[in-house]
Amino acid sequence: MSGFPIIDLIAGMIFIYFLLSVICSSVVEIALTYVKARATLLAEWLTGIFDKPVKDGNSTVPLGQAIMDHCSVTALSGKGKAPSYIDAKNFTSALLEKLTYDPNNPTSIANNLDTFINKIEQTNDLSTELKRVLLNYAYEARDKYKEVSVKTTSELEMFRKKIETWYDSSMDRLTGDLKRRYSRPFTMIVAIVTAVLLNADSLNIAKYLYSNPDARAAVATQAYQAADTTGQAFMNRIDTMHAATPATVAQLQNTLDSGLYNINKAKAALQENLPFGWTTNSVSALFPKGNFWGGVLALLGKITGLAATVFAMMMGAPFWFDLLNKVANLRGTGGKPASSSGADNNSSAPPAQPAQPITISVNTNKDEEAVG
Repeated sequence: MSGFPIIDLIAGMIFIYFLLSVICSSVVEIALTYVKARATLLAEWLTGIFDKPVKDGNSTVPLGQAIMDHCSVTALSGKGKAPSYIDAKNFTSALLEKLTYDPNNPTSIANNLDTFINKIEQTNDLSTELKRVLLNYAYEARDKYKEVSVKTTSELEMFRKKIETWYDSSMDRLTGDLKRRYSRPFTMIVAIVTAVLLNADSLNIAKYLYSNPDARAAVATQAYQAADTTGQAFMNRIDTMHAATPATVAQLQNTLDSGLYNINKAKAALQENLPFGWTTNSVSALFPKGNFWGGVLALLGKITGLAATVFAMMMGAPFWFDLLNKVANLRGTGGKPASSSGADNNSSAPPAQPAQPITISVNTNKDEEAVG
């Protein structure tokens, strides 16, 4: 407890929103894993950018599909399947190998930048625009190599680095597309379902905590503890879950285990005697007999409370965790007192200045990382 009921109430509400957001983000991440959202977007990007048909064994497929089926990539997902993630180095190796492959001399290997430039200029597997982009990277790498006085890397390595950087920037944009097409719609659906099933009415919860000092103190205590240790453990698990690319069975299992761990821990923390769930009294309060307008107002209040919870859950667990840490700092009682040795050595020191008021600065534009 902080000794200030209003701060305890705010901390308790933020803690509840944090736990509900943990549940929501975990469910969304598990759902995205099962529907293979990342793999779908990556396959769309590869086959859309590299759409020229090429020979792959006895069949003709788009170059993007040939890259996905390359031996340096198929270990992630299997031949004929889109992986959820391709490392930039593996992508560059697969792309350059496909572009420089000579069916008349399959054992020949392009081992210098001039050979790569010649192969790219002659290939018909790339669009004119993409061919110009790769040639520009090659010319820039050659010019930069000539300019540096200390040769710490080859011009070919510089060329590969430029392709890897281009690929990584494209994957960053693809992550934004994943949020727009999958994460945000899924998060809204899961948040609505969670709020309705749990009857997580923000107005009702705030009213309950305000009128019950013991419950408020208990929830506030958990909130402050979460700001110190437990919440960081939650965030570490969420970061691990988001970072785990479900390209292999082991990584898929890691994602699912992390999500289930987060859900179970959040549910356990919400076992405090809080007004969650639907009861006969809560349902009858929405439809009072002989009081039509009272029922309308109760229904509007319930919708408002649930909508507030849904909006809070969509802000994401990282947002509420950061805000909880800021509110937890308000428990301080002033500046750190000067040491006794310092006072003895300098008895003429001026009196300590009064503590400056603490302000909370919250970046409301902060977006979550989710879920994909």
